[in-house]
Amino acid sequence: MSDSRRPDPSDEEAWDAIVADLSGQLDGGTPPVEEYDYIDAYFDEGYTPPEPPPITAPPDAIARAAWAGALGGPVVALGGYVFGFGPLVGAVGIIVAIAGFAILVARRERHVPPGEDHGDGAVV
Repeated sequence: MSDSRRPDPSDEEAWDAIVADLSGQLDGGTPPVEEYDYIDAYFDEGYTPPEPPPITAPPDAIARAAWAGALGGPVVALGGYVFGFGPLVGAVGIIVAIAGFAILVARRERHVPPGEDHGDGAVV
């Protein structure tokens, strides 16, 4: 009767070869070929982004007021809460912020110059 619990000697040799391969103990063969890393080469060359255009103020008074409301409304609401001016000041700040944002969204198509097509991309 043979002992079925003992592994076959060829299995042990195969297992030892796998362990040696994973631990880097194999002798012989060629050293691994160094791969050219395109990403590192791209960043080694350096990338200098183009200078962004200057930020200009909106041309009309309604857009300027809408931006002031959208950005200043939360400041007024926070100031009313922090300094305890009452709930009316906070509510006015929130209403002004929402109104300014709504005006900016409603008028956004007017700011695309004629003849420019932005496709499906973002308009900044």
